[in-house]
Amino acid sequence: MKKILIFVCIMFCGMFAFSANAQTACNSELYNNMALKMLTPGYTFVKSYRIDGKGGERKKIEYTCVFSKDTNYMIRMASKDGNQQGLIVTLFDSKREQLISSYLNDTFFPGWQYKCSATGIYYLSFTFKDSKSYCGAAVLGFRR
Repeated sequence: MKKILIFVCIMFCGMFAFSANAQTACNSELYNNMALKMLTPGYTFVKSYRIDGKGGERKKIEYTCVFSKDTNYMIRMASKDGNQQGLIVTLFDSKREQLISSYLNDTFFPGWQYKCSATGIYYLSFTFKDSKSYCGAAVLGFRR
């Protein structure tokens, strides 16, 4: 009887932990579709980015990309906190110098537009500020 009671307790705790984890999961696909709708007409979709901060465990998520000279790029974001709230995307060049950010003067912007001046590797850095969910998505588009 004691073994059965212990087994039931372990199963109950396992189900509770699974249920709690499922409730806090980041469904970035939903926010990806929202961000895609914000891409300005005339821009061609290039890539989407999942932004899952794992409930605050990951403070920074970074991706590399190759940009081409004389091409206009646009990034748009959506987050679980509401539109772009709590989510910042910053573009860095190959020397890790900041070029543009979606957070300026205590204001969150839904993204940015950037005209590339040199072909090369660039870094998209996603960070969180005052976020409650640490979940979102972004889309990148280009126009020549």
